[in-house]
Amino acid sequence: MTCYSWYIAAVPHLHHSLTIDDNDILFDATGYGSFQESYRLGLLPLVKRLRIRQRGYLSEIGTGLTPGRLCRRTFHRLSALTNLRELGIDDLEVSRFMPRIRRCFGCFSPTLRFLTLRDPRGSCRQILYFIGLFPNLQDLKLHYIRLTDEQESTVDATLVPLSIPPLRGWLTLTCFTRVNLIEDIIALFGGLRFRHMDLFRVKCMRLLLDACAETLETLRLYPTDSYGEIFLKKREGGELK
Repeated sequence: MTCYSWYIAAVPHLHHSLTIDDNDILFDATGYGSFQESYRLGLLPLVKRLRIRQRGYLSEIGTGLTPGRLCRRTFHRLSALTNLRELGIDDLEVSRFMPRIRRCFGCFSPTLRFLTLRDPRGSCRQILYFIGLFPNLQDLKLHYIRLTDEQESTVDATLVPLSIPPLRGWLTLTCFTRVNLIEDIIALFGGLRFRHMDLFRVKCMRLLLDACAETLETLRLYPTDSYGEIFLKKREGGELK
């Protein structure tokens, strides 16, 4: 009875976070894994943080997360995550989920507050549409593994997000050169209101600082960041206010 009482007290903490990778049931209609077992035992409503992770070599060969890699049962099980607050996805191919992406991830809309995307793939408007699925989103993290200056896709340039998230918490950007994405967020969301920003190798730093000038409380830059160094030199030289 003592162990049972301890378990009841501990179970919300034990199942607070769930990480799924390619070895798990997420990508397999048969077999067993932590995701399926959590669903079978009715534990998914306890999960507050979910990360869908890919193994390194899959990212290197350009194989991202697509609808074809998810079995039909997976989408039903994802809907059992009724209290999810934090979602992280590696190599999400947003363009491959369109136009049914809301059917796949819209179940997280009421509760999601923190979103992390590592190397998301798709046009700026498609990524913005995905962000707009979550009307209560506060924190946004976009991580790219390398700087790229490739031509921005104009696919779905007229696509409009379904909601305008408040985005008042943390903004974290790494190796970020997609200036059009920030411009679209400002235009379609009516500006930016982040209180904290963590920026490393970000091409549109001045644009972000101007957009969040009235709300920004904390700014983190890095000594090894060439973009940050240029910004600080301009700041010291009096070119920026």
